[in-house]
Amino acid sequence: MSIFLDQPFIKLFISKEYRLFWIAAFFSNIGMWALIYGRLWLMRTLTDSEAMLGLVASATLTPVLLFSILGGVIADKYNRLRILRFTRLMFCFLTFFTGLLIFLEIINPTILILISFVTGTLLAFDIPSRSSMIAKLVEKKYLPVGISMYSIVFGVSGIIGPSLFHPIVNLMGLEGLFLIIGISYLLTFMTLKKMSYKLHDPIKSTSTGFKNELRLGWNYLLGTPIIFVVVFIGFFFGLTAGSYDVLLPAITTDLLSGDSEVYGKLLLYGGVAGLLSTTILILFGQKLNQYLFYFGFGTVSSLTLIFMGTNFGINNIFFLFAVISFAKGFFNTMGTTIIQSNVKEEFRGRIMSISQLSWGSVAIGAIIVGYLAEFFSIQFAFNTIGISSLIIISIGGTFTIMYLLRIREN
Repeated sequence: MSIFLDQPFIKLFISKEYRLFWIAAFFSNIGMWALIYGRLWLMRTLTDSEAMLGLVASATLTPVLLFSILGGVIADKYNRLRILRFTRLMFCFLTFFTGLLIFLEIINPTILILISFVTGTLLAFDIPSRSSMIAKLVEKKYLPVGISMYSIVFGVSGIIGPSLFHPIVNLMGLEGLFLIIGISYLLTFMTLKKMSYKLHDPIKSTSTGFKNELRLGWNYLLGTPIIFVVVFIGFFFGLTAGSYDVLLPAITTDLLSGDSEVYGKLLLYGGVAGLLSTTILILFGQKLNQYLFYFGFGTVSSLTLIFMGTNFGINNIFFLFAVISFAKGFFNTMGTTIIQSNVKEEFRGRIMSISQLSWGSVAIGAIIVGYLAEFFSIQFAFNTIGISSLIIISIGGTFTIMYLLRIREN
């Protein structure tokens, strides 16, 4: 029994603040999962255009690309928990509003894109604060496990969401889906209300103005090669490989001749695989070489996308989607762990906001992928982003090996 209680992930859950943060993340990520894929499916019911699928994803993520650095400065200067409470409450209102528009049958692609843009603007301020909070909740030696435990909610939501997607849509319609998403965000807000403000007060420092704060953040990033490489790879990986799931509704309807049930099943395979990877990280994450697994599974993701662009890939799409989801779990978690383990606290918000430009770059990638699929083919789009991301991960891996060898020699 004592051996079980000595496990790092058990010790983390004994902490009230981490436990509340994790529960809030659980409700929130179920909402975010359903919000992203629910909007994609909603757009597919409104139009058959793959390009419009790219646009609705781009509308959500473009503000992240434009405003997340501002969000990082704010995260370093203001109470991060207060920011998070506000954004999650706004997500709740926007989601209920979307469900109402669907119920009244006045939703259309333009309105959906506008709502997505507002959501993305909130995300630009939400992500840096949320990403920076976890380091205040755990000891540094437990940080890899803490991040993995946090990441597991993505895997869990990736199972619960697909399992309920078709039954909810079939029983309550898409408006019912958005109603439940809104409730999940309301539960998130209520959980965050129980957390302590004081723990998340910013480090007191003399304000030098937004431009100078931003300049200091960029200088710190450029002067820390390991963090810079991971941020660089994340941005361009998001631009290419990170945009693949935009095409899932098109794969469902055009290649699999399926409906929301098939769409949910496809996402379920990915959710189970993602949960498996995060479970492995929780149990063994502290013993794994972060760099090896980061670049290794980045390579696996790229190769899987290339396979998905072949006839073999389409015939085995469920299996390959599970593979890429498994690899994505390792890749994203290891990348975050590398950054969080090396960044100074006073720069954490700004660096995490810059690292989250990988989300923002998906805004551009989603449009590119959507148009490639519409004007060429879905297979061509997969091949293009797979080959491009493989080149990026190879360049980043080579630079990192050279840098680590140089440090070892010195």
